[in-house]
Amino acid sequence: MNIGIITHYDVHNHGALLQLNALISCLKRQSHNAKALQFDKNYDFLGHTLKSKYNISINSIPIYLGYLKENGIAKTLYNIKKRKTLERFKKERNIIGDYYSEISHLDAVIIGSDEVFALHTGPTPVFFGYCLPSDNVYAYAASFGPTTIGDVDRLHSRAFVKGGLDSMKYITVRDKNSAEVVEALTGKEPPIVDDPVLLYGYREEIENMGRPIDSDYILVYAYDSRMNNPEEVKAIKDYAKRTGLKTLSPGFYHSWCDINVNVDPINLLSYFKHAKAVITDTFHGSIMSIITGATFAVRTRESNHLKLTNLLKEYGLTNRIFSDWSNFDAALSQEINYNAVNAEVERRRAMSMAELQKMLNP
Repeated sequence: MNIGIITHYDVHNHGALLQLNALISCLKRQSHNAKALQFDKNYDFLGHTLKSKYNISINSIPIYLGYLKENGIAKTLYNIKKRKTLERFKKERNIIGDYYSEISHLDAVIIGSDEVFALHTGPTPVFFGYCLPSDNVYAYAASFGPTTIGDVDRLHSRAFVKGGLDSMKYITVRDKNSAEVVEALTGKEPPIVDDPVLLYGYREEIENMGRPIDSDYILVYAYDSRMNNPEEVKAIKDYAKRTGLKTLSPGFYHSWCDINVNVDPINLLSYFKHAKAVITDTFHGSIMSIITGATFAVRTRESNHLKLTNLLKEYGLTNRIFSDWSNFDAALSQEINYNAVNAEVERRRAMSMAELQKMLNP
């Protein structure tokens, strides 16, 4: 089958591209040909001024000049290089296809994974299956992210979201909140399945990865706008000093870290595999820790508490969550029973793969 994928393909984020590449790899194993479809996102809910940050035009110049002034030349240059690294990864992997409206027909379109159903930026029609070039539209491991059923109503989007969901042939989601929203709108309880990174696992790639650097380090994986306040920085640096580790940030720039590394999404996994410890506040940072067998601790945020807590609960890892930076190392000191975790990974992977096959072979 020729399959199009609707997901966040053009974001400045390793996890998003890692999950896209993983889903394409899983479909390829089943002899399907799949690529992400290009489209334009809607940013109406961000407000008229902030839209200029994403819809690049002459109106964007003050925003980016402000970014340079606020963040400095080092961070700016890092992110320019990061953009080039991620674009090269997409090109080398050949994972991006044509613009969706320029394709006459596909055998199927899969929406997902990632926060494709989230409404915090604006209502993007293709995320909900509208006007796509196929009669067979599915959702795999789709997520509403922080968007609750209350948010759907508050944003006057119930008819828009429900209409899209009702038109899909089959829906699976990635977390409990998303399942609850889908059920509230459609009356049907969707299966909760693995994010594609867990589904594919990158096992062969990880097995062959050597040490990326000679130094021992604690890996910090957080968006560059987070984990920068004095309390967070002091806690992590104090832990690194006590344990004789460097602080290393791969994929995001943190000026206070000893080492900042630009790396492609797959080679990023080698840094997780060989870290002495990982501290993260992201969904895919937690998944990358799990598939590489890392010792990790997780700080949830208001924007990701629902999906992160659900993920860690599925694998018996809620003890990795900490709320107090003064003793976050308590979470790191608790040993992880990876025999039990990996057994659950395999069980859920088999179930999720069966759902993906059921979707495409009804």
